[in-house]
Amino acid sequence: MYYSLNKYLKEKYGEKVWKVPVDAGFSCPNKNGDRGMGGCIYCDTASFTHVEAGEIAGQVEKRIEKLRRKKINKFIIYFQSGTNTYGDTETVKSKIDSALVDKDIVGVHIGTRPDCVDDNILNYLSGLNEKYDVTVEYGLQSSNNTTLKFINRGHTAEEFARACQKTKEKDINVCAHVILGLPGESRRDMIETADFIAGLGVDSIKFHHLQILKNTKLATLYKEEQFSLLSEEEYINILSQCLARLQPDVVISRLIGDSPADLLIAPEWPSSKTEFIDKLNMFMEKNNLYQGKLYIG
Repeated sequence: MYYSLNKYLKEKYGEKVWKVPVDAGFSCPNKNGDRGMGGCIYCDTASFTHVEAGEIAGQVEKRIEKLRRKKINKFIIYFQSGTNTYGDTETVKSKIDSALVDKDIVGVHIGTRPDCVDDNILNYLSGLNEKYDVTVEYGLQSSNNTTLKFINRGHTAEEFARACQKTKEKDINVCAHVILGLPGESRRDMIETADFIAGLGVDSIKFHHLQILKNTKLATLYKEEQFSLLSEEEYINILSQCLARLQPDVVISRLIGDSPADLLIAPEWPSSKTEFIDKLNMFMEKNNLYQGKLYIG
């Protein structure tokens, strides 16, 4: 019904491949004043820590060692925390290169913002792409600029589209991040975001349901009852429609958000990812929906 990341990796590598998350100590231009202050309203306010190259290598080595005990032998390095291209090219290069410490690393995924890439960084990533499968993960969240302004993203949908185009021109894969259920968004708004992304030719996408975390501006708005959250049933319904509008070969890297229980305020669903996926599959099968069914090329 949809083209999952696990299926893609199994087809490409013939075995299980595991993502190794890395905190490289990158900050964010939307928190220090370069693009805005305070960060996105859903982002926690914890400060970023400085991380040396040696510490990055240590993170990777320890995590790979544990995974090998579970008989996993191929790895993707995932620069997850912060904006991982926010800095001069040499700094970015040094931190990414320092993580590539094992011969069984096959890919590098880099989480960042669409307003934090330039030609120099893309040229470096293009060279890296000759040895590793490189994917740049850009946060979009919504294609509605009114929503982006409200959540304090600090960039527009048009900037996202330009970053995708420049990255694809270098033959580097692009993953888009989307949040469904943002304050003020209608069902139509969310589906239009899927249509927008489908028109850009991205290689993969991560869907997240809106989650309220402690120490965020969003938590304050939620406690003031300024908006309501999607139910699990509503989310599944909208997500199914979004999946149906994507190209059949777009990799679905994530279907739902995941946050630490000690930080999560709401919602209380899902009870488990397995149960959620079962419900999604049942809904799509019942309604004869599948990825690509409603895609208009």
